[in-house]
Amino acid sequence: MGFLFSKPRYDPTRDIPDLTGKVVIVTGANAGIGYHTADQLARHGAKVYLACRTESKAREAIATIECATPSLKGRERLVWLPLDLSSLHSAQEAADEFLEKEKRLDILVNNAGRLAGPYVLTKDGIEQSVSVNHVGHFVFTMALLPLLKKTTKQPGADARIVVVSSEMYDLLGRQSRFESLEDFNDRQAPPGKENNSITEWRRYGTTKLMNILFTHELQRRLDEEGSLITAIALHPGSVATDGVHASSPWWMRFMQLIVSITPLEGAFTTLFAATSAQVAAEREKFKGQYLVPYGKLQQLKGKAGDARLARTLWATTEKVVEGVLGRPVT
Repeated sequence: MGFLFSKPRYDPTRDIPDLTGKVVIVTGANAGIGYHTADQLARHGAKVYLACRTESKAREAIATIECATPSLKGRERLVWLPLDLSSLHSAQEAADEFLEKEKRLDILVNNAGRLAGPYVLTKDGIEQSVSVNHVGHFVFTMALLPLLKKTTKQPGADARIVVVSSEMYDLLGRQSRFESLEDFNDRQAPPGKENNSITEWRRYGTTKLMNILFTHELQRRLDEEGSLITAIALHPGSVATDGVHASSPWWMRFMQLIVSITPLEGAFTTLFAATSAQVAAEREKFKGQYLVPYGKLQQLKGKAGDARLARTLWATTEKVVEGVLGRPVT
């Protein structure tokens, strides 16, 4: 965590290129890292869809961004896209709504995530953190993938998929079979202990492992078919958001006071992955990789680099989605 004690060299004001004409989606963009990601991308010329569950929070975020940058007002550069990742039908409907409105998609930032929380199954029968952090984003991404591919064929295009993971994938993410829905729904604790703080964070860590495995397998498949989309997973840093503070035990909150970075700084690695000219110039170096603040490559640990496990996760996710939506993933 040495990067937490050094001044960031990345400066979005200086380092984000002109994004005029680009179309972007940021999930969970109403607060925290997602908010600052959407803010910076819009400031640099992109049309940004804030894919969020709650309309009031999305519109409040849009109003705040427009207030800080008055030139954005009245230009339809910030748009709310209804998205509830705990529902696979909502994820599909959100993608369908976007596809009806836009003819290109340059950057997809899968930022939204459920932090450590009680064990709950969604209406789809999927553990809520797994649905929000992985399966919902899988449905959303796969539905948008044809447009991302189409965008790569346009002049000057540089389509990217950015997946916000966490270093917790290694610290706490231990469940690693991913062979069935039962594995996805693993409580990771004996009955009666599934809602203690350590177990809740363990389940969160497992979903962050899923994020990385998904990104690697997605990039492998894109490469196999010759697509020029670049997929990158990342750890944003130890970020002092309200959500992290509220869901953490006392000892984690104490550590956060010592080592945390601001939500804006937490968006830096996402912005680097989404827009950096260095990524475009050295695509072979960055594609399918895992970044840490601020835009540094880091070698993966443990099962996160297991290509066979990544394929297993993908296949099981397809089966789970088909079981809910009643049709194969397209």
